[in-house]
Amino acid sequence: MHVMTKYLDTRKAAIAALQDYAVMERIINTIDDATKTAYADAASPASLRMDSTPPSGDLHASENRIVATIERIDTYKVRYVEARQYMDWFLPAREIISEDDCLVLEAFFLSEGTQDEKVSMIADHFYVERDTVYRRKNRALDRFTTTLYGQL
Repeated sequence: MHVMTKYLDTRKAAIAALQDYAVMERIINTIDDATKTAYADAASPASLRMDSTPPSGDLHASENRIVATIERIDTYKVRYVEARQYMDWFLPAREIISEDDCLVLEAFFLSEGTQDEKVSMIADHFYVERDTVYRRKNRALDRFTTTLYGQL
């Protein structure tokens, strides 16, 4: 472990990683459709007018559009690689912590509603008081942080 990790706020980083899960999952699930759409755009250049000039008047419009599409596909590929790296790092840590810890973390950091509603939901689920819910959240976050970043 690098010495700089001692100075990072790993709890906030773990929360941010937890909140990014849905975005990374969506990137992985939609990459095929996005690239197919981009390839379809590149494969259909605009047709010429009767005088053999492009509709926009720019002789290089089709070339520019194809280059822009290729750049967009490259961006999709980079995002996909980053999302795969994230999942390879995140999912093993998520599998290590218990189901109860996952439920508490998802309820606190991913669910909709006010903080009081989230606490009440967890308290009702586990039949515990509000103070216990906060302690349980802190323990779950500590465990998750440790699984992501190791013992600091």
